[in-house]
Amino acid sequence: MKYTLLTILCMCMIILPLEGAFLQYAPSAKIAALSGISLLDGSASCMFLNPANIQQQFSATTSYTMPFSFREISYKNIALSYRFGNTTIGLGYQDFGNNIYNEQSFVAAANCKLFSHYWVGAGLRYLYNKTETFEAQNAYQADIGIRAEYKNLIFSTSYLNLNFGELENDPLPQENRTFISCTISENLHVAAGFVKEFEYPFSFRVGISYYPLKYAGFFSGFHTEPNQFTAGCEFKFSNFKIQYAIETNEYLDPTHYISIQYGK
Repeated sequence: MKYTLLTILCMCMIILPLEGAFLQYAPSAKIAALSGISLLDGSASCMFLNPANIQQQFSATTSYTMPFSFREISYKNIALSYRFGNTTIGLGYQDFGNNIYNEQSFVAAANCKLFSHYWVGAGLRYLYNKTETFEAQNAYQADIGIRAEYKNLIFSTSYLNLNFGELENDPLPQENRTFISCTISENLHVAAGFVKEFEYPFSFRVGISYYPLKYAGFFSGFHTEPNQFTAGCEFKFSNFKIQYAIETNEYLDPTHYISIQYGK
C-alpha cells in the first residue's frame, strides 16, 4: 500500500504542473469551480492566491479536497480574515498528503484599501515538507497582490514566491495570476485571464458565476495547461455557505472539492 501511494503522488507531480507553493489546489470549492479565479470569491480563501482579493468584513472558511478521487490522499485548508477600517488581516493553514508524504503551509496575509477602488495585499508563508524515512524540509515564501475596480470591471494580479524560496536548493514555483472580471448583471459575472508559472506555458482561464436565486449559485470554468473543465454550486443559509465543485483531468479521475464558509 505504501508503494502504491508513493507511486500515485509521483504521478500527480509528474503529470500536472504545480500551482503556487507545493502541489496547491484551489483553496475553496467556489474558486475551484471558477477555474482558480479568486477575484470572484472575496472570502478569506483568497489569501492563498491573491491577498488583495479578501473583501469581506469577517470570513471563516474550511475546505476538503479529494485529489483525482484518491481516498488515501487529501488536501485540507482553513482560513480566517477580519477587516479593521481599511485594513484586512488573515491567517491560513494548508495540509496535503498523508502519513507517508505530507506538505503543510502556514500563511499570514493582509491587504489595505487605497483611495476608493484599489487594494494592495501581501502574504508570508512558512512551508514544511516531510516524507517518511527522509528529513523534513522547510522554506519561506513571500506573495503580493493588487486589486482595482472601475465601474463593472475588476482587475487583479498577484505574484507568488517573490523571494525565490527554495527547499534544499530545489526552487519553489514562482507564479503570476492575472485576471479581469465583468459584471454582466447583478447576478451574473464572467472573468478571464491567465496563470503563468515561470518556466511553464501560460494557463489561460475563464470562469462564470451565476446566482439565479438569492440562496443558490452555480459556477463553471475552463483552463488550459492542462485542459480541464470545472463546475460547482453554492447554497447559502443566513451567513453560511456550502459549496461543492468538480474538476476534470485528461489522465486521471476528477478532483472533488467541498467547502463551508461563514462570512459577512
